[in-house]
Amino acid sequence: MDMVYGAASVERLRDEIREVRYREATATFCRLMTEENRPLKAMIKETIAAAAPFVQVPSHLMRLPNGELRGVNYDHTILGWRGAISLMNELGGTRGVLPNIQAVWYVPQGLNVWEQVVCEFPGHYARDAEQCNRKFPGPDEHVNRFDGPSWDPPKIYFEDHAPITDGSVDDRLGRMNWAIAEGQKAEAYGLFLGLANDPSARQKLKDAILFAGIIDLQDTIINRGGYQNIGHKALRARALVDIADYLGWENSHELFYTVVPDLGCSPRLYGLWTEISTICRMELPDQAAIPKRSSAPLTERELDKLTEVLVWGGPLEVNATLMAFFKRGAGLLDVGDAVIVCFQRYFMDVLEHPSAFLHPTHALDYMNVVQSWIRNFDNPHQVKAVFMGARFMNDTIRSNAIYPRDPASALESRHVYRGWADGIAVDRMLPVIKEHVLAQDAPRSAALVDSYLERTTERHNLLDTITYAACHWQNDPHVMRNCATELEEFRHNQTSRRDDLIRGYVKHQARYIKRAPTHDCYQVFAHYFHPQEA
Repeated sequence: MDMVYGAASVERLRDEIREVRYREATATFCRLMTEENRPLKAMIKETIAAAAPFVQVPSHLMRLPNGELRGVNYDHTILGWRGAISLMNELGGTRGVLPNIQAVWYVPQGLNVWEQVVCEFPGHYARDAEQCNRKFPGPDEHVNRFDGPSWDPPKIYFEDHAPITDGSVDDRLGRMNWAIAEGQKAEAYGLFLGLANDPSARQKLKDAILFAGIIDLQDTIINRGGYQNIGHKALRARALVDIADYLGWENSHELFYTVVPDLGCSPRLYGLWTEISTICRMELPDQAAIPKRSSAPLTERELDKLTEVLVWGGPLEVNATLMAFFKRGAGLLDVGDAVIVCFQRYFMDVLEHPSAFLHPTHALDYMNVVQSWIRNFDNPHQVKAVFMGARFMNDTIRSNAIYPRDPASALESRHVYRGWADGIAVDRMLPVIKEHVLAQDAPRSAALVDSYLERTTERHNLLDTITYAACHWQNDPHVMRNCATELEEFRHNQTSRRDDLIRGYVKHQARYIKRAPTHDCYQVFAHYFHPQEA
């Protein structure tokens, strides 16, 4: 490490976060754990609290000077923490700390996003997405001043509020969901706080906040520009529930401040929810009685049909195909499992351009929220969410298909390298898989995984290898969130094709565009925590 630091303290960490000194903040976070013996859970809470006042945005839409709409999502800071917490147990031991170090590395870069988009504050959006240094270079054009530190303090767009406690639990839950739908952010937040303080209301509150996020989803992203939310409302609702369960609800006020007000931001999109509600009311009058699992999961022929419809069909075909499965007796999770595993074919066989993974992986993460909601809660509306997840997946595929294929991004088939992969002894394959994921060599990575899956029944170490390699990449909380999704759904999937989740996973992590080409954050982690391979 080249930098020299004074004493590590929480106050120092807070200052470094707010000043967008993300390298220094990450080192301070590590030092507080390794030198001051601060528990990881306490440090996560402190970091969320330091950022909480500065991550709200007035809207998820910004009108640009030319009249076009620009989408603005603030929530990558909190989504990074949700993914990191999920991956701790997956990776285990000291290695499980790495995703959390990646999460804190991003936090200072995800503040004040509204100002970043207009090049008035440094951070990830200003530096990378908006290329602000090209538009407004400083005295030294070779120094990117939008990489930090900040020259002004971050702004607060939503002040904290007091809890609202009048009315019964059910009355307040209904008022909260309506306030979110109406964009009454202060009322929704106050009602949530009052309910969060009541342990007896907690299960109902979790269900309600997940429901509020899941139903807010665009009907299409095709030609929509910024008028979409690509599943983020559901993702941030799940992040709230999972992180609060980890920190303890009594210790999560700053988390609530970070997430709940933003659920009511514009755009609020309920067209798809209305469409699916209408067809379910017409064709599934007993929808609330559909079991989670049934004795009639999808057959191989039905999996083939669903794959064809998801990847190459249209929205009405998706509706009709899922409706037929439910009418003949399949359960909610039976169909959800099938949707997720069939979608992997798009990752495995179609996707090529690194940027083209972005929207499909959002759809996969959204479907993971739906499946988790079904697994852990009982809600009469859950069948509708399965339709919505499948429609979202199909929509991202059709959206990508609008753009011409880029010959420069063409990939060799993984099958080209199968003979090479089969020539590597099984007990030597995992390090080679890690090497090729880190090299972003998708065809060889996929060939190695194909070979491994067919030559052994071992899965845990394979998934661990892919995940740990993926967590080397900084500046992209999507990566950890996507890892958490694939691992959770693999564990729960009960189709005959669940290994396709691993095939899609390695293609995704060895191909999806990375926001930074280096492993600087991993090197900070290795310096302080000394994993075996460092």
